[in-house]
Amino acid sequence: FPAQRRIRNPMTAQSIVRLANPDDEEGIMALCRMLHEENGLFPLDDDMVRDTIRKAFNKQGFIGVIGAKDALEGIIYMVISNFWYSKKPHLEELFNYVHPDHRKSEHAKSLIEFAKKCATDDIRLVIGVISNTRTEAKIRLYERRLGKPAGAFFVYPPPDAALIESH
Repeated sequence: FPAQRRIRNPMTAQSIVRLANPDDEEGIMALCRMLHEENGLFPLDDDMVRDTIRKAFNKQGFIGVIGAKDALEGIIYMVISNFWYSKKPHLEELFNYVHPDHRKSEHAKSLIEFAKKCATDDIRLVIGVISNTRTEAKIRLYERRLGKPAGAFFVYPPPDAALIESH
């Protein structure tokens, strides 16, 4: 039998990340709702999501997107932040998400590379995986792109599948 090849969705855009702008807001909101359905731990508040997205449009972070504004296929969002013990800023990744129809593309890799390009010697990138689906595969992807992790995330009490599905 011949080796199986990954079949790319013919409707998938090239894995080219561009900086989001206010015209992308509705497409970003659609992907945020999908992301929340997959990985949200708490109820979604649309107004909070919009306020957070708009911070990037006000130069308080970066949103990289793949695809047309009305049909976004991937997104990564980083805010300028700092740890509790230092005034030194860093880029904090809030989320990295690829639409389920486009996961056989190179989008996830391209979004991570975009995040790396946003970082500088003075403003380092802090990025991680919080997920309820395919977590191990996502961690392997991040390790291949970024090196060994510097810690881990835990949620206690652990999320219950019924709780996750209820919101």
